[in-house]
Amino acid sequence: MSKPESATYVESVDSLFGQDITFEDCPWFSKGPPLVLGAKNEKKSLKSLKQKVHFGLPPQLRCAVWIASVVRIVHPHLPIDETDSYGTVGMKNNIEAKWDYALNAVFPNPSDREDTIAPDFGLGQEALNQLIQRDYMEWNTSKSKQSTDVNANAIPEKGANLLALILCTVQQVLGIEYCPPLPDVATILLTHMPESYAFATIREMINDTSHFLPVSQKDYYSWCKTYGMIVKRMFPVTYKAMKTCGALEPEGLEPIFKRFFTTIMKPGDILRFVDIFLVEGCKAVFRLALSLCQLVRFDLKSLILTDSESWWREIRSRTLSPEFSFKKHLNLMYPKFGKVAKRYPNRRGLRRAMKYNERWALENMPIYIDETPPKPMGFTSNECTLAQPASVRSNLAKWLPPSLKSTQLDLIYSTEIHGRSLVAFYNECQRSKNTIVLIEALTGSTRATIGMFASHAWNINSGSYGDGECFLFRSNPNPKCFHWVPDFAGSMDALESQAVSEQFMVAKRDFIAMGANEDGTNGLYLDQELVRGESHPALGFKNEPLPGESHETFDIGVLEVYRLIREIDGKAIGHDDALVWDLEGL
Repeated sequence: MSKPESATYVESVDSLFGQDITFEDCPWFSKGPPLVLGAKNEKKSLKSLKQKVHFGLPPQLRCAVWIASVVRIVHPHLPIDETDSYGTVGMKNNIEAKWDYALNAVFPNPSDREDTIAPDFGLGQEALNQLIQRDYMEWNTSKSKQSTDVNANAIPEKGANLLALILCTVQQVLGIEYCPPLPDVATILLTHMPESYAFATIREMINDTSHFLPVSQKDYYSWCKTYGMIVKRMFPVTYKAMKTCGALEPEGLEPIFKRFFTTIMKPGDILRFVDIFLVEGCKAVFRLALSLCQLVRFDLKSLILTDSESWWREIRSRTLSPEFSFKKHLNLMYPKFGKVAKRYPNRRGLRRAMKYNERWALENMPIYIDETPPKPMGFTSNECTLAQPASVRSNLAKWLPPSLKSTQLDLIYSTEIHGRSLVAFYNECQRSKNTIVLIEALTGSTRATIGMFASHAWNINSGSYGDGECFLFRSNPNPKCFHWVPDFAGSMDALESQAVSEQFMVAKRDFIAMGANEDGTNGLYLDQELVRGESHPALGFKNEPLPGESHETFDIGVLEVYRLIREIDGKAIGHDDALVWDLEGL
């Protein structure tokens, strides 16, 4: 009797490059549960699975076996038929629904998904860009990549976007900030999985962090220290060579613990390794890293090792050579006899060593600064124009004070909706503090999006007001922010200049402005009809003309004002329903 379609395993899909998945016959994996054929019980099934993955998985079953293997390891209390079902067609709708829910939670505005910026998880934005642009070039064997376009990225735009969506969702939903190997792991999963399955697999791996990935800076440095200790015990001569050239420093171990071997091994060998890793976890990472040391142990005296890169260059020259066979290399990773076999640490020994090295990690790890641009601010209305691009809202999230970052933009005034005049501007903006003014500045054939952040509500005032949280900015092109900086020189001239520089907000019947100079010009000036504007370098803000150099005057296209809405409860920040100024008679 044939199995129902819902009980068959899902087939692998290349979501990264869009290439066809090859089909290979395999005598020990079935097309549906049970995962491994011939196992008499659950214990034998897991042992058999660990043995069979050493021979490599058939590409068409990688998606099913990868996710089912991870779920089995993370949830050992679940029956095997239940963990195996994660790879079946019957679970597809459930997995996709959870992915859609997570995606909508992170990107409520679908337009933000098109140009989102991926977090690097401690890998570094430069290394992440290199991953997308160059490091996976050999993985893409499609005919379209055989072109002579030297500017084409290794990963196509669609694949890079899916990778960014997964990484952003992992960061926002699962709360992971630091996990350097995660970008490469996610990239590899996407070569044989839909994005929903890749996310589900990573989610399960995060549930058992000690088994698979270092998910904090402490974990990562503990892994590095543990590896050095094991090398010293197993290969003393190799340890001395690696220590001397810096290959055992956390920075020197980046090719294995940050880049997940992708820069020092062939794509096919990486996939064979991932087959093993998703069953055995970090033990497989350490075994591969330790076995690579043995490739040069007999040539150490003749090697010229000046730094860590020279060490990995020697390793790379051997792993990328035609003579290297991953199948044969497995004998070094999993030796059956001899002293080396006994010295390889088991999973329990690895965990104890990592735990022991946590104190060293805490004392030696540097302060981590996330280089990833912040998530774009959301918006509450599709009527907005200038705030539509995600890059504009991402920059605003970066420039706003920390207390205002977890907010959304709510359009309260637009020249396209409420009319073009200061009267309409004041009517709509007089109740709201902490507003952002976005302006389409037109200068001849060029266009720029500029603006200002006002800490106080815009109301007609006889003097200047506001405070040092106000800032000027240009969001497009060449985004740049100009925060106010006080002058502490203390001289009489400096005090007089300070008085001028503290003219943060100026609101009159016939103009509004931010920033001032002794000659009467402003950092940003808008006329009564909101049709003409000026921008000059202002004291305190030290800004350049916002539309660009030599563009002090400009015509105003669209002008929009946004108040800030808290994400947590949907309430407006600094909004007062009572009129704070009577504009009767304007």
